[in-house]
Amino acid sequence: MTCGIQAPPSPIVTYFPSLAGSTLQVTPVHGKKIFIATLAGGLLLTLCELVFGQVANAVAPYDIFAIGGMRDPNDPVMLLFFAYPFVLAFTSSLVFDTVEKALDGQPLRKGIGFGVILLLLVTLPSLFVIFSSMLYPTGFYLANFLTGVIGFPLLGCLFAWIWARER
Repeated sequence: MTCGIQAPPSPIVTYFPSLAGSTLQVTPVHGKKIFIATLAGGLLLTLCELVFGQVANAVAPYDIFAIGGMRDPNDPVMLLFFAYPFVLAFTSSLVFDTVEKALDGQPLRKGIGFGVILLLLVTLPSLFVIFSSMLYPTGFYLANFLTGVIGFPLLGCLFAWIWARER
């Protein structure tokens, strides 16, 4: 042991520097949990986007590919569009791993709290900038709002369950 840093307890745990107070601390990053959360969370978010997209289309129909600025559906780069839920699940799981111990309560409460944090940091600013700068259909806003209000707390609960289960 040198400089107060211990070796990782398993090869899956790595260390990530973070600032806490006035000293640099090293925070463990739990690779296995992040990997599981990325896959499961990406699937959950994809399902939420599909379901809430259908709900929004039933209330205020729109075609996402008809929105100005969208690539042609046949463009191969559009495949990356469908990776978004997994990218968001990956980055969110990294953040959850960092803040999990600071969240209060049982896993359900931690998950809902983290989902509200995502709603405030991802959904509301995104909807604000899109609404204030682009003419998108109402159904687009509704689908994204539902994903933030319902999907993100579900994602947080999934993460909290994974972290509680994998101790």
